[in-house]
Parts: sequence; structure tokens; C-alpha cells
Amino acid sequence: MHKSLIFYITISLVLISSAANPAEIKEEDKNEDGKTDLWIYYDDKRPIKIESDRNYDGNIDLRITYEEKGKKHIETDLNFDGTPDMHSYYEYGQRTKFEIDVDYDGTIDQRSQYRDGRVIKLERDTDSDGKLETIFDISDRQRNTIERIEINK
Repeated sequence: MHKSLIFYITISLVLISSAANPAEIKEEDKNEDGKTDLWIYYDDKRPIKIESDRNYDGNIDLRITYEEKGKKHIETDLNFDGTPDMHSYYEYGQRTKFEIDVDYDGTIDQRSQYRDGRVIKLERDTDSDGKLETIFDISDRQRNTIERIEINK
């Protein structure tokens, strides 16, 4: 019994340590001040995350996360306060959603949804109540094109 328990613990530790193998990280010093300001994380030679300190203050203000099935999420801290203010979401190279906090209060003020590279829904907090109002929504349409416009003279 004792030998069986030790065997199972040993096997479990080996499996856990191999599963917890950290991703390879490439670090760069873009402004040559001796401090890393760009990190690229790889999993099996595939980039899975990029982090950058764009203003060289020691804080990450751009993060790009690559997910499975061609999905990508970009977070950007526009005013360098430590909180992402802009989010862009992509699938297979096409933007699917865009969010931005234009007044830097920590709340998303505008959201756009995309299909085939075109905006299909736009929401904006027009009255500063913290809730997004729909500006337009054509997400239920199959196509984003206007086929005919009639002008009566």
C-alpha cells in the first residue's frame, strides 16, 4: 500500500510539472535604457501574448492575446494610468468588436460590433449614465449593403 501511494504521488508530480512547463518568453529593450519594455510569450514557437511598455514608465500599457481559432484581443491603455481604455477583438484577421472608454473613467463609453469588416451595431453612452444606448443595429441582416435608394424629386 505504501509503495503504491509513493508511486502515484511520483507520477502525479511528474505530470503536474510537465503540464506546468512555462511558455518561452522573449524580452526586448526597445529604447536601450537597460529595462525590458517588450515581452513576447510563446507556446510551442507560436506567440500567445505580447506585452509592451510603450511610454517606458515600467508599466504594461499594450497587451495582445492570441487565442485558439484565430481569435485575438488587443488591450490598450491610452492615457497610461494602468487601466486598459481600448479593446479590439478579432477573429481570423477580421475585427469583430471594438470598445473604448473615451473619458477614462473605467467604463466603456462606446462599443462597435463588426461583421465582414463592417460595423453592424454601434452603441454609445450618449447621456453619461453609464449605460450604452443603441445608435444603430443592423446585426439581424444577412448582408451589410444597401441595395437600392430611391429619391423622389
